[in-house]
Amino acid sequence: MLRETNHGRGSRNGGGSRRRRGDVLTESIYQATVEALKEDGYTNLTFQKIAQMTRTSRTVLYRRWETPFALIREIMVYKSQKVFNGEFIDKIEDTGSLRGDLLRLLTLYQSLYREVGPEIMNAVLFEMSQNSANIANISQDALEKNIGTMRKVLAFAQSRGEKIKNVSPLTLTLPFDLMRLDMLLHRAVIDASRLERLVDEILLPVFLDKNGIPDAEIMQMSSVALPHHSLNSHT
Repeated sequence: MLRETNHGRGSRNGGGSRRRRGDVLTESIYQATVEALKEDGYTNLTFQKIAQMTRTSRTVLYRRWETPFALIREIMVYKSQKVFNGEFIDKIEDTGSLRGDLLRLLTLYQSLYREVGPEIMNAVLFEMSQNSANIANISQDALEKNIGTMRKVLAFAQSRGEKIKNVSPLTLTLPFDLMRLDMLLHRAVIDASRLERLVDEILLPVFLDKNGIPDAEIMQMSSVALPHHSLNSHT
């Protein structure tokens, strides 16, 4: 009995060591992938390059990921979980106005971009722009989540008595499309003043029905300050 107990303990310790070694290798692969993207760009990314940088074999990489994009997607999911510690939609809260809610939405979305990094994000955006088979299922899942998130934002507004236009599911994706387009074109973090302009000049006119709302109330909604949500608060 003693030998069996010791043997079991040894196996468990060995398993833990293997998991730790596996975690270290995975982290090394993640870092090497980002570095390879910086050096060569997404279209030139290969498992051979990553294997050389991490001193492992392509077989090890192919055993876990079918393609470099599958690896990139895993990195993005991993970093997203670090930012939100859960689902993005769960971080959407009632700020007291549609303008505030939209600013919070864009700020949170940008925190994802900052944590994931331009190399990974731009690789994903590139695949999305190509309408490739790699991204089809991922795009549909993201689309449904984005629509659900905007419905939550607009439900807050309606519960406060704000007048919301009846818009299509396609229109509900507009905030996310705007952010992705800006990131893809400028490859940089969007500053606070630009986020405010996106909300005030594009998003509010699309979603907020100003008919019947007093001018003083409209001015009050437009004067709500940009909420401050640092990246550290989500890590």
